[in-house]
Amino acid sequence: MTPRNPDPIESLVLPLKPESLQCLYRFMEYKRTPLPHPVPKSRMAAVAIVLFVGRKGDLYVLLSTRSGELRTYAHDTALPGGKYEEGDEDEEGTARREAYEEIGLPIDKERVRCLCMLDPFLAGNQLIVTPVVFLNIDRRINPVLNPAEVEYLFSMPLTAFLYDRPQDIPGWNFGFSEKVRRGADTMPTTMAPPMRPDYASDPVVGSADAPSIGGREGVAYYQYRDVAWGGGVVRMHRFLTGREGGGVKPVYGLTSNILIHAAVVGFGHPPSFQVFAPGQPTMAQRVRHEITRGDGGPLRRAVEKGGMLDAWLNDNSPGAYEGVGKYDKVDKEGDKAKL
Repeated sequence: MTPRNPDPIESLVLPLKPESLQCLYRFMEYKRTPLPHPVPKSRMAAVAIVLFVGRKGDLYVLLSTRSGELRTYAHDTALPGGKYEEGDEDEEGTARREAYEEIGLPIDKERVRCLCMLDPFLAGNQLIVTPVVFLNIDRRINPVLNPAEVEYLFSMPLTAFLYDRPQDIPGWNFGFSEKVRRGADTMPTTMAPPMRPDYASDPVVGSADAPSIGGREGVAYYQYRDVAWGGGVVRMHRFLTGREGGGVKPVYGLTSNILIHAAVVGFGHPPSFQVFAPGQPTMAQRVRHEITRGDGGPLRRAVEKGGMLDAWLNDNSPGAYEGVGKYDKVDKEGDKAKL
């Protein structure tokens, strides 16, 4: 990863609200928790969390609408990113290359600073995805979208992923676009609950006390859906963007889970909603389940081919799987939050 630049971050990006500056320093000091055992590079991917400072000193994150020509997740709201390729030095290299290919973000370590890598996530296609946090310090950079991969680029405040009501988000004037793109016939006020992804199933449990679909009553901005996946029940979160009337999809699934984690790490306090489903397994436990269940999934096959299977099969120490997948602590100063 790029070494920390000696110049104080506040001298590089102005103006900065105090909480934004604290957020950046928390990212720079963050130490990720790796998985207990390695996985092959062929099953590794990275996404770029590209931050920039708004006019009033708030931190915003770039999001894109994937091209409708893509074979998977067409038109979904996403972060720039993709699979590891030969020549990528590490996860930062993968994230930088993908962001350059998708939105034209320069591969320039001075103009686009790497702040940290976050803890790994398991994607529905059994890739191990590492989020990499960048800060764009050059306001002169203009995005250049690759139409084969990206249809639209927009931003949301990073704090938007800590609240279940838009009026609680500091400094954001949330509103719905009335411009309806052709084919966008669903307005936010009538949107159905989050869909179940095709790689998961409905959980066995679900009651009035522990519903599988939920959110704050009467508030469309945030909802969740609990799904059976990875050896347990996993909570998938959905946030509206305010652009649904123009055809932009909400932030959902892996992207929303990654951004919730980034916001918790950066701002040092938990969200206003429950991040995890009751009894949700940790990320490491979910990865181990996919590797050891023996049904020949792509992650299992790659681990086996790479000669890494024995470490996963023979590790019975529960402590190795407790640290990656839960927020175990957010201290009084809010300086520690881990998956």
